[in-house]
Amino acid sequence: MNILGKEIEKDEVLNSIGDISQIGGISSFEFNDGVSKGVRAIEIKTIAGLNMTVLLDRGMDISFLSYKSVPISFRSKVRETSPTYFESRGYEFLRTFFGGFLTTCGLTYMGPQSKNGGEEFGLHGRISNISAENVWADGEWSEKTYKIWVYGKVREAKFFGDYLQLTRKITTYMDKPEITIEDTVENIGKRKPPLMILYHLNFGYPFLNSNSKIIEGEAEVKPLNENSERDFNKYREFCKPTVGFKEQAFLHDIKPDSDGNSNIALVDSTFNDGNGLGIWLKFNKDNLPYLLEWKNASPGENVCGLEPVRTGIQDMCGNNKPCQKIWKYTCK
Repeated sequence: MNILGKEIEKDEVLNSIGDISQIGGISSFEFNDGVSKGVRAIEIKTIAGLNMTVLLDRGMDISFLSYKSVPISFRSKVRETSPTYFESRGYEFLRTFFGGFLTTCGLTYMGPQSKNGGEEFGLHGRISNISAENVWADGEWSEKTYKIWVYGKVREAKFFGDYLQLTRKITTYMDKPEITIEDTVENIGKRKPPLMILYHLNFGYPFLNSNSKIIEGEAEVKPLNENSERDFNKYREFCKPTVGFKEQAFLHDIKPDSDGNSNIALVDSTFNDGNGLGIWLKFNKDNLPYLLEWKNASPGENVCGLEPVRTGIQDMCGNNKPCQKIWKYTCK
């Protein structure tokens, strides 16, 4: 295990500590005040410097992430909010949108509010406001490192409606600043629902600042509104909070690497007197074909979203008839 830049064998580590929790690990708790009251959570801390909060009652999303005490994620004014307050219509989703490092959008719908066939669809769907079950949080030695994970299942179900199950495993390591999110979405009903999923990854101050830049491989980038078209030549750049700033959105079609993964990073090479700080996102191109970049620099709402996305109605059964077989979708 690498501890503070020095490679140390497992036996030496165990001889030097009373318990693994001395250098990091898992703690579970429940919020007990305000609109967060009753929300179950898991906190993970590592000697590598990662600190994150996983909300079990909010789709197993990640409401907070820091690295070496530097906040990485954006947090909105609503903070961690109980799903009790969730309202599905229109843009009321924003009343429980804490931002955080990860808010999952979907599973049968994501995007702005709309209507289809007389049915109303609110902003970004329901999955991030559903509680997880069969939760398992633990850690173990794996070769020369100590691995930590949180596992659970989130069901999106409706009587006379769709029945989908998201199985999620979030893994990190005691000595590496690395997070892996493995999701499997399974249609365990008999209907043929669409599959739409967006990983709303949100970055904020001080990590996000006017020196931050987006770095990516070969990509086709398209502006998605008039504000984005006007500032298209600055889509990689960020500015200080500005009164009157209009949110912008850009669609990235990133060419995959030899392993089939799309890669994009947000970095500030000047951070901490030039030592630099950055985050690198890697996701499978076949599973998540595009990335949505969301920029907002309004005072108090200064955020960059880098959002791998699978959108559109997917015919998971390979035909145009009602689906009578189970499909599974796995993303890592």
